[in-house]
Amino acid sequence: MIEAPVISTCHQKAPATELAFGDEALQCLERSVSCARAYWRMFLEETPSVLAPNLDARVGVVRTSERVWPLSVHEGEGELSYPCSLVTQYVRYPLAELALVKPPWARAGAWAALHGLGALLGATAVDRTVQWSSGLLSTNLHGPGLLEDAAAVTALLVEAFPEHAVLLKNIHGYEDPGLPARLEALGYTLITSRLIYFFDGKQAEFMSRTDVKRDLKALKKLDEYSIVNHENFTMEDMPRMTELYAKLYLDKHSRLNPQYTEIFVGRAWKERLLEFKGLRHESGRLDAVYACYRLGGVTSTPFIGYDTSLPGQPGFYRLLVAMLLRDVADAKLLLNYSSGAGEFKRRRGGVSALEWNAVYTRHLSAKKRMTYRILGGALNRFGRRFLEENNV
Repeated sequence: MIEAPVISTCHQKAPATELAFGDEALQCLERSVSCARAYWRMFLEETPSVLAPNLDARVGVVRTSERVWPLSVHEGEGELSYPCSLVTQYVRYPLAELALVKPPWARAGAWAALHGLGALLGATAVDRTVQWSSGLLSTNLHGPGLLEDAAAVTALLVEAFPEHAVLLKNIHGYEDPGLPARLEALGYTLITSRLIYFFDGKQAEFMSRTDVKRDLKALKKLDEYSIVNHENFTMEDMPRMTELYAKLYLDKHSRLNPQYTEIFVGRAWKERLLEFKGLRHESGRLDAVYACYRLGGVTSTPFIGYDTSLPGQPGFYRLLVAMLLRDVADAKLLLNYSSGAGEFKRRRGGVSALEWNAVYTRHLSAKKRMTYRILGGALNRFGRRFLEENNV
């Protein structure tokens, strides 16, 4: 397991910026007004690998005079899910999806390039990172004060973890167009991550889209199913909810996605860390579910699943999305709907934005800095062009 550096504890008369782990981190969190407090407490109390076996890190908090931020320290050991691993995001996950590349020559070229990149990243320990403002979610939402605290937090992490790159995931300019450039001015390097999609419930023109209207109409005509709101689930539903997520995200897509356990689902539902909604068959069987994570006026959907094995299933994904978009519009929230299914989301009014991983490496050795420079150069030149030209 990861060894922590010497760290300060979190007392009332603490320095302006400090780190805390274990019970001291919990104490810091309880005294904070962070809107992510309850969610991150679950990770501090359970540890990430209990909540999902392929999430592994030493977790704590970094505290400034105004705020408390989630903190996770990664050593890059094993084939972890992409919230913990840049190698998984940029190498393992694309390798698992190479079958989607149709021309054999292109597939062979991609295979060779990815294996070469993987060897370089592994040899230089690119996955040795310390992340802050990350809930180890596929899509992390950043609370207010990120830029105000970035310089102090980064300086502290550089001092405490001199062998780790400092990482901020899921950086984009949709909400604040100047955010990426201001992070660069602080010394962070932006590495192209993916193309993500937004639905703005305050300007819900997407509800007038033909596809959305059709999906809502299909939902209304769904005689054999009823909508299950968060408070109408029971603990008896937790195994089925966990199974539905696994059927879609792990079995159909990739086991490199977070492998959420029943412990994660149960706590997230019981403590309302996520907001769950689903479709239950008239027989009583739960067949589809999603869950939203909310931070301020922004929401994301880190958890979604349905029974992919049911014959003649009524298009659960589009029905769940219809429910989600209606709720987003009613609550006037901004939905960060992550990446993937680009054509599907655009047809329903989704607006795309480029997302980056922001990494600070100025304190690392020249060899390690060069590896990040190569990774960023290749992805910012070729990866960005591919994403924008193909709208994936």
